[in-house]
Amino acid sequence: MPPARRTETCPMDSTRSFTRAVFAATVLLSALAALRSADPAKSRTVVVFGDSITPGGALPAKDRDQLWLRVIERDAQGALTMVNEGKGGRPTASRGEFDAMLARQPRIDLLVIALGTNDSRDITASCVPKAVVNVRYMVESARQKHGAALPILLVGPLNIDKAALGPTKPIGKQRKTKLREFGDTYAKLAQETHCDFVSLFGAVPESSLSKDGAHPDAAGNAAIAAVLKKKIVP
Repeated sequence: MPPARRTETCPMDSTRSFTRAVFAATVLLSALAALRSADPAKSRTVVVFGDSITPGGALPAKDRDQLWLRVIERDAQGALTMVNEGKGGRPTASRGEFDAMLARQPRIDLLVIALGTNDSRDITASCVPKAVVNVRYMVESARQKHGAALPILLVGPLNIDKAALGPTKPIGKQRKTKLREFGDTYAKLAQETHCDFVSLFGAVPESSLSKDGAHPDAAGNAAIAAVLKKKIVP
C-alpha cells in the first residue's frame, strides 16, 4: 500500500488566511465600536406639548435658564433634547395646535402631554370628561403619525395656591378639586392607552406659586424637574 500523500501548505495561502482573519476581526471591532457610539439615548428627542407651565410663563428673564425643561436637559448631560411646545392659556381642546405640532416635528422619541390647568377654570361636571376625550385624541393621533409604539407620558397638572389666584380666586377651591380629579383620571387613561403617567399635584410648594397662584417660580420649576426627570431622563 503506497504511503499517504502529505499535503503541503503553501506559505502564501497561510498568509492570506491570516490576513483575512485579521481583517474580519478589525471589521467586528469597528462594528462593536460603532454600536457603542450610536447610543440611541444620545439623540433622544423629547417633545413637550403643554400650557404656560411648559415655557415658564411666570419666570423673569434672569431665571429663564431655570425652566424645568432646561434643568432636565442639563441633567441629562447630552443624552436628550427637550423640545418646548408649550403655549400660555392652552386647554386640552387645542386639537388643531396639536396636529400642527405633529406636522412640524419630524422626530419624537418621547411625547409629553402636560395639560389641564386651564381646563380647571371650568368647574362643571363635564370639564374632566371632555378633557379626557381630547387627550385620548392626542395620544391616538401621535401614534398614527409616529408609530404605534411611540412612548407617551401623561402629566397630571400641578397644584395651585388658592390665596394667590387672580380672577378665578372665588372658585379656587373648586379648581383645586378639578386639578386633583385630572390626575386621577389621567392615570386611568394612561393605563387604557398604554402610556406612562406622573402627577405633579402637590409637587410644588405654595410659596413657589405666590406670583399668581398657578405659575411656579425658579424653585417651583426645580421641583417639577425633580419629579419629571425620573420619567424622562433615560
